[in-house]
Amino acid sequence: MKKLIVLSLLLVTIFILVSKPVKVFYLPFNIPGKQMAATIPPFGVFIEDKYESEGNKRGSIVRHELVHWSQYKRMGLFNFYSEYFKQYNKNGRINNWMEEEARNKSK
Repeated sequence: MKKLIVLSLLLVTIFILVSKPVKVFYLPFNIPGKQMAATIPPFGVFIEDKYESEGNKRGSIVRHELVHWSQYKRMGLFNFYSEYFKQYNKNGRINNWMEEEARNKSK
């Protein structure tokens, strides 16, 4: 019975996290590496705060990251991460199809 309750609470928590609209967080520190931002489903989009004034215009970092969020919604949590890391290992961070799609759709 305890296992069923714990599992139910876990599923409800995951559903709440996944069903909420994306949250964008501006960080007061640099993201490690050469990244300016990161989409981390189901938690949100994280962007260095020096880019906050850029807004959501064409070609902006926010638009790029929102494409990644739509990829996550389309693919699901597990498939998003497994595909991204597979592509990252195969083609690098810049040249994988998920990054190319985000660049093209954010223009």
